[in-house]
Amino acid sequence: MRIRYILAALACLTAVACAPEPGAVIKKRGDGFELRIDGEPTFIKGVGGTNRLDVASAASANACRTWGGNIESVKRTSALAAENGMRVMQGISLPKDEAKYHDAEWRAKTLESCRELATTFKDDPNIFCWGIGNEVQLSGANGEAVWGFVEELAVAIKEIAPRQLVSTVVSHDKSALDSIARYAPSLDVVGINSYGPILEVKDMVASSDYKGPYMITEWGPTGWWETDKTTWEASIEQTSDEKRQVYESRYNGAVLGDERCIGSFVFLWGQKEERTPTWFSMFVESEVEGLPLEGEKTPMVEAMQRVWSGQEPKETAPVVTAIAIDGKRPVESPTVGAGKAFKVDVTATDREQNELTYIWEVLHEATVLGFGGSYEPRPERYGEVFTTNTPSAEITISDKGNYRVYAYVKDGTGFVSTVNSPVQVK
Repeated sequence: MRIRYILAALACLTAVACAPEPGAVIKKRGDGFELRIDGEPTFIKGVGGTNRLDVASAASANACRTWGGNIESVKRTSALAAENGMRVMQGISLPKDEAKYHDAEWRAKTLESCRELATTFKDDPNIFCWGIGNEVQLSGANGEAVWGFVEELAVAIKEIAPRQLVSTVVSHDKSALDSIARYAPSLDVVGINSYGPILEVKDMVASSDYKGPYMITEWGPTGWWETDKTTWEASIEQTSDEKRQVYESRYNGAVLGDERCIGSFVFLWGQKEERTPTWFSMFVESEVEGLPLEGEKTPMVEAMQRVWSGQEPKETAPVVTAIAIDGKRPVESPTVGAGKAFKVDVTATDREQNELTYIWEVLHEATVLGFGGSYEPRPERYGEVFTTNTPSAEITISDKGNYRVYAYVKDGTGFVSTVNSPVQVK
């Protein structure tokens, strides 16, 4: 009888020892790191935002990222993620104004708010990581006051919710990583936002004082601050096929290129206005008066499906490679006369030979501009939107000024490809 009890006890101990470690942990693996969620090795294939998580999940994504929220919005995000088999990196919004971090009353309220969030969701199986702040150092707030407070928040959350990771997010900035290593050592992982120089992230991290794991928490097309400009300083946006190519090459070269990287969140799995309605948007607009778009996928969604799944999509987006105004490409700073018709030509094909439809729109160049990704209004439209079955259009603008001509190319399969060109009317 005693032997039976001993064997039963040993079996219980073995079962406990072999049971998967609950929650999210990061283990050192050789020169790199491995994320485990509920005992399963997990590489984050994430999307920025919570738009169309059904499409993300079908494309082999496994996580989404938010930038902030209150208890009710976090509950909604968690439920939406659960419906689609996704994990959540839940953001905690912090200001970029360093003066706030010297305000004792604000610090106390923020600390209490973070504790409340952690207490409410400490056992939520969908939230694997908390993201404390996003690019808080962007306006120069990169000292002990800022990162010491991030450390205080990290320690408080980890005490309450030890099964969830705690991180912060910085822009492509070695000095921020150095400061984190010095002032915020309790963070489990650091998120890095990087666009044009994303292939330099590995070397930047290696040369910094920070020695832990990281995720690339925002990445995508070349940013408006990194591109060529017209003679009147209008940023030139990549065509959607150029974006598709850089999404694929940057994922393979940067996200998969370093053992210290445990995954990424592609930006933006939705639509936003930032200099243009299409610059960072992986889905086009919907419910814009007069614009016959319904939030369709862009070629960047196709790109992520390809790299996440390792398989060729059955349906692909139209391939739009160029736009010209009276024969001039955007880098040639096209100008036209007020009240004089000019011709716009787009170069487009479709791999599946689907019939293409072209939607044309002219917007004033954006002048109400945000900072660090903050809100920008959609620029005012000039004239009416119109549609053609050919890749050419004739447009007349009567008023002098700076404008941008947009072409949206639909293939009828749920994809829309985009291209635009600045134009100056004299």
